[in-house]
Amino acid sequence: MITVATILGLEHSGTTLLARMLGAHSKAFAIGGLKNFTAFAEGRKACSCGETPATCVFWTTVLEEIRSRGNDPQILAAELAAHRRNPALARDAARIIVEAISAASGMSLIVDASRDSTWGTLLKQSPSIRVVPIHIFKTPMAQLASAKRKQRSLYAEIGKYISRSRDCRAETSRSSCSVTLAYDELCSAPETSLASIMDAVGLPLEHHQVTGWGAEPLHMIGGNRMRSSTSSKVERDEQWKKLLSGFEVALARLGGGVTFALNERESLRETRSREDV
Repeated sequence: MITVATILGLEHSGTTLLARMLGAHSKAFAIGGLKNFTAFAEGRKACSCGETPATCVFWTTVLEEIRSRGNDPQILAAELAAHRRNPALARDAARIIVEAISAASGMSLIVDASRDSTWGTLLKQSPSIRVVPIHIFKTPMAQLASAKRKQRSLYAEIGKYISRSRDCRAETSRSSCSVTLAYDELCSAPETSLASIMDAVGLPLEHHQVTGWGAEPLHMIGGNRMRSSTSSKVERDEQWKKLLSGFEVALARLGGGVTFALNERESLRETRSREDV
C-alpha cells in the first residue's frame, strides 16, 4: 500500500516547507506537485535539481518505470491535464504515475504539495493508494503580506483565503485520517507538529526531519523559493507587521478572521481526536 500525504493550502502558506520536512523521512519522497507533472513532462518546468525530464537522474528512472509498465508518459501527462473533462482517465493516469514514483524511489510515503484537493481526490479511487490530506494555513495578515510582496490583489487574496480554506476543511472532514495545522504551530513546535502528521501517515518521526531537512537532496517539480533552501531553520512569518498598512491589517482581520478561526477550530478538533485514540 502506498500512502500519499497530499498537502493542502494556499501559495506561500508553508506547503513547500512542510513537503520538504516530510520528504526528509527515510521512507518518504517529496515530489513537489502532481499537478505540475504535465508541464514537467512537456519540458515547461524543471526539476528542483535544475535538470529536465530527459536529464534528471530521478525522473528519468520514473519515466522508464512508466514505460516498462506499458504506458506512455506523454499520454499520461495529457490525461492528467484533462482531469475536468475525463476524470476516469485522469484517475488512472495519477495512479500509474504515483505507483511508478514509489517503485523508482523505493518509498512507501509520497508527499504531494499540489495545494488543492483535486489531485488527492483523483488518487482516492485507487485501492493501492491511501490518501492523507494535510491542511496547513497561515494567519490572514501573513497571507496578505505574501500577496503584497507578489503584487497580487489583496481583495482577491482574501477571497481565495476564504474559499480555499473552506475547500480544505471540506476535504479533511471527508477523510477518515487527516491533519489540519497552523503554520505558526509548525514553526513554534516543529517536532510535535511533525510527529502528529507522521502518526497519521503511519510512520515514526525521524529527528532529522526537524533538524536536517534542508540537507536532503531534492527532485521536486514546482514549489516556491523554499525548495532551494539548504538551511533547516523554520521561522514564523511576521513580516506582515512591516509590510502591511493599518488599513491592510484591518482588511485582513475583517475579511479573514472568521476563516482563520474556523481553521484553528478544525486543528484543535483533530488534535483532541488523536489524543482520545
